Amino acid sequence: MSTVFVVRNQHGYFATKQKEWECGRDSRLLFRSPHRDEALNIVFELSSRDIYLRAEAISVELDDKKQPVVEVTAPPKAKPEAVVSDEQGDDAEAVKVAVVESAEAEPATPI
Repeated sequence: MSTVFVVRNQHGYFATKQKEWECGRDSRLLFRSPHRDEALNIVFELSSRDIYLRAEAISVELDDKKQPVVEVTAPPKAKPEAVVSDEQGDDAEAVKVAVVESAEAEPATPI
């Protein structure tokens, strides 16, 4: 088996080809390079965006399908929730206005 380098952060997430962090369950998405210096360049690029990032380039084996075999220790990231709106698109604004108006109508109670 041959080896490649992948990038892992301090939380156990792996860098993808789009320079985002994933848990590693789908190894097809992960950044990989046969050269350590390319992986270190990715570490440098990612850490220049986030000063609190502690990432490292690690060497991993490839499976039979030429995908990196990584130990998954991080939970999957939650998908962002979609914003639901109606056909007219003004109900959300009406709700915001109603909440603001009701908050202005109530007198403040001293503590």
